Order: sequence, then structure tokens, then C-alpha cells
Amino acid sequence: MALPLDLPVENSEVSFTEKKFLPFSESNQVLIIYDSGKGVNTTVHTCLINAYGRLQFVEENKMVCLPKLLNESSLKSGHSIELSCSDVSPLNSDRSLAILATCWVELNEHFCPCRHFGAVFRISSTLHVELTSKVEAATPVAHCSIITRMEDSKLHKYWIVYGVGEELPIYKMQEGSGQANKIDNALSVFPELALDVFPGAVTRSSLVRSEKLRWSALGFDTGHVFLSVFSLHTHMVYRKLIKFSGPISVVYFIPSRVQNTPILCDKDDSGPVNFHEERYLVVSSTLGPVAVWKCNFEEDFLSWNHEFVLKQSEQFDTITSACAIRDLIAVGTYSGKVLFYSSNCDLLSHEIASITQIHAPVVTMKVLDETTLYVLSTAGLHTVTLNDV
Repeated sequence: MALPLDLPVENSEVSFTEKKFLPFSESNQVLIIYDSGKGVNTTVHTCLINAYGRLQFVEENKMVCLPKLLNESSLKSGHSIELSCSDVSPLNSDRSLAILATCWVELNEHFCPCRHFGAVFRISSTLHVELTSKVEAATPVAHCSIITRMEDSKLHKYWIVYGVGEELPIYKMQEGSGQANKIDNALSVFPELALDVFPGAVTRSSLVRSEKLRWSALGFDTGHVFLSVFSLHTHMVYRKLIKFSGPISVVYFIPSRVQNTPILCDKDDSGPVNFHEERYLVVSSTLGPVAVWKCNFEEDFLSWNHEFVLKQSEQFDTITSACAIRDLIAVGTYSGKVLFYSSNCDLLSHEIASITQIHAPVVTMKVLDETTLYVLSTAGLHTVTLNDV
């Protein structure tokens, strides 16, 4: 494993500084809830969850112990439960703020996993948290996500539980109650996630859509990355699979890098119109380096090509996360350094534009707005902001 190096950053036009720090031990996830409500301004609720299920609402300084709501009083002596992953999604309701989906593992007296299960909570507008559903999981779960999809002019929420094996459990959330109901034929709703057998445990996912296509990218602990596209016009699924060295820690579609182009099939401009779309996907294993791939879909053919590498990103210990802020790509490392690169594909070389040191291993990062980045480390929440030039 590479040692963290203090490399010089020359002629840097951007710089970020840590402005705030909130201690939070055993950090697992930082979640952001945007509550537009009926007012003009959007209210932000920042939630922190640690490995033991302690949920903290940052702005309100309120703490909730999720294990107390799980009704796990029948645990055997010496057994314990820990949180493995979670996701949150806002609810369009006066009484309900958001829905929180969590996955848990039960450990026996030897600290070995013996059971896996999921739990869904509803967060009220007053930040009251209540359990709405519990489901059993047949395999370990390292990653889950809540997807909002428009169907029949209505918004529906789906909870995707990325287990290990052939089955992909997907639950449909009831808008009012927050109840999670398992879908019998899940792949009819998410055909782009269909695989005969998952090549390991999913560690990262990124799903985006356009008017014509639904894109998905899944990263696995075995180093595989699964890219797929579902055509809303033909209902066909196109797939690609590639293998990297080391568990995948970054799979992320850059939101601003999208190009859509209609293409006429016939020279006389009278034939049917094919569709060309390209997206840029950030991929890295824990070993690095971080790379950006250009994904193309044209004339019913899916391809992806290596576009550029974020230089020296592998020299700062394990790569743990990445995200896009403004026209930059931020890379989090286990050495406690956050590296910033330009996302401009026209550059001949992508050197480090700025480095921010937070003095603790980075767990994950979330963009709050175009100038503010939440960095969750093993020590707590760091608020990193863009300095005025």
C-alpha cells in the first residue's frame, strides 16, 4: 500500500479549507435531506449514522438510537447488531420529512455474522423517527439505495438491497406509511440491474437517466464494474463488464458531463433516427488510480473507453470515495487527504489542482452545494468550503 506523500501543488487556482468539524465516532454514513416544503427556501437536514446505529441530526443537534427502535430484544446473550449501510429519500408530505432505509448484521458471541436484515424508518417533520418495516436478508449486504422513479405520472420509491448471489431484492415503498413491500418480479422494474450471478458483493452504485436511456453502474468487492444501459424505446438492455485490481470504492457518473445527439440512419435524411448518448464515469478500486471513462451508446451498441487518469491519486493510501463539485472531481483517501482535480476532458494531463488535509481517514463525501463539501471521516464530519479567489 502506498504511503501518503506531500506533493507540491503548483499554480493552483482553486483551494478548499476545512471550516467546521463535528466529532462523531465510528462514522458510517452522512445523509442530506433537502426539504422544500411549501416555502420558497429549501431547508437542509444533515444526518450522521455510525456503525452502532446512532443517528444524529446535525443542525438540530438531536440524537436517535436506532437499535432501540428495532425491537431486537430477543437477541441471544453475547450477540450484537451493527449497521452495514443506509440511504435516505425525502417524502412529499406535510407530516413526513423523509424515509430512511438501513441494513444490519447480527454478530454472535465470537463477532461472526450470523444474520442479516433490513429496517425502514420514517422521519416526521418534527424529526420523530419510527420503524415502519423490517425484512430478512438471505445474504450479507454492503450497499443499498433508494431510487425515485416516475411511473404513470406518479413518483414511486424503490429500495434496492444489493445482496450477494442471484437474487436482487427490491422493495416498493408506500408513500404514506413508508411500508416496504417486496416486488415479486424485480427485474421487470429494473431490467438494467439483471445479472445471472453477481460477481461478488456490491460496494458502490450510480444510476442516472435521460429521456431515452437509463444508465447504471455497479462496483463489486471483487474488482468488477458492471455497466448497463436500458433503452426506454426498445426495452433492450446492453451490458459491459470489466475487472479492476482491488475492491471497487468509486463508481460515479459525473452529472454535468452528458451529451445527447440524434443520428439519421439514411443518407437521404428520411430513415429512422438513432440516438447517441455519452456519459463520463469515475471509477477506482481501493488501490487506485482514479480514472474517468467515457461511456458511449450509439446505434444499439454500448462501449466504454479509458478517457484519462487522475495522476498521483494512488499515492495517498487507499482511495475511499469521490464526487463532483463545480467543475472539479474530489477524491477522498484513507490518509486523510482530499484531492481535487479538474474534470475538463480537454486537458492533456490531469494533475492535482488542490489538496485539503483533514487529519483522519476519509469514509465518504457528499456535496452540499457548489462551494461546500461534507467529508465524513472516522473522526466525524468535516465541512470543507471553496476559498474565494
